[in-house]
Amino acid sequence: MTEYVWRHLPYAIYLDTNVLRAAGPRLDAPWINELLSITTTYGLNLCISELVLAEWCEHITGVLENNRQKLLSSITLLEHYGISVPGIKPDEIALPEKKGLTAMVSDKLRAAGFNVIPTWEAPLSQLLADAVAKKPPFDAGGKGLCDAVILESYVQHARDSLAEPRVLVVSRDAAVKRSGDRFKDRGIVVDFMDEQNIVEKLKSLLNDEVAAFIEKKKTRLREYILTYEAAILDFVRKTPLKVTDWMLNPLFAKEEDRIYGTIESILSVKPTKITDVIGGAPTYGEETAQDRYPVRISVELELDIVVSEYGLGLNTFGLSGQTRAIVQPDMLDSSSPVPLERAGLDLRPREITKTIKRDVTVLATLDAEKEKMGILDDFRIEKTV
Repeated sequence: MTEYVWRHLPYAIYLDTNVLRAAGPRLDAPWINELLSITTTYGLNLCISELVLAEWCEHITGVLENNRQKLLSSITLLEHYGISVPGIKPDEIALPEKKGLTAMVSDKLRAAGFNVIPTWEAPLSQLLADAVAKKPPFDAGGKGLCDAVILESYVQHARDSLAEPRVLVVSRDAAVKRSGDRFKDRGIVVDFMDEQNIVEKLKSLLNDEVAAFIEKKKTRLREYILTYEAAILDFVRKTPLKVTDWMLNPLFAKEEDRIYGTIESILSVKPTKITDVIGGAPTYGEETAQDRYPVRISVELELDIVVSEYGLGLNTFGLSGQTRAIVQPDMLDSSSPVPLERAGLDLRPREITKTIKRDVTVLATLDAEKEKMGILDDFRIEKTV
């Protein structure tokens, strides 16, 4: 549905540096693989700021240097015991320059599906004011400068880039998680969580989104079909309908809709309104052309019928409306009792007129190719069943 607007999913997911560290130097932890799969499939923005990129590269530099030292130590140990390591010259094992490493890591992140967004150019006066006021993520000791700049970068991106700013921030930092006001004060809906819960959260939101999408699609189809309600009711009015016992007195009807007695005749049948619309559901025993999209439309019928009912002997239980006596309270005493007329069983049939409501199904179709594109067109009434 081309005009459907997400109601539950975030429009952007922002990552803190600490969760990148938790994903491993190759970013190959299972949770981040699942996260990338979801964001790529559903077109969600997965973002880090340039400052997060810089911090991540510093972390990678430390990891590489640590592994380089381990490798050199291993080579030295092997050579100490007379084991040559052909093709490896320790003096040639050099780490890339900072600029080159940043470019390399940035390319890998973008290729994986990350967006690297500009770092907020923070006015120093505002940062100092936030630090003095201990506004999260600043703490009592004044720490939190980098976190504040990262969060403000995300606030600026959400405010400038998203038509409906609803975002998730993934971080392990408690101070960062207390920084919701930085977003909410700018009209941005935000939720914070750590990397252990982000995938389950998104899956839950996807379930909610699917339910909302289906409901929206159903509502849109119903509104479209209702524009043809007059034509549909007229079609039913002019179509011969098979009236069966099952239709008049269905086995699973509610108690208040049950008919007790014999239906003698039908006085009138009037289609009144559309009660339900279901799209895409095949009908048992009916075939729909591949280029047509099936729609089942339930139309309420109002029937006036004549029913012959029999007395059920309810007098026996004192439930009858039959007059048993006439008394005047101020003239009645124990010395002059009033006898009751004997109750009888009235088993004679009596005819009554009842109005009942039943449904008939109208089969209709739309253009299937256009429906796939979210366009409802070429409505055709096919038949009643």
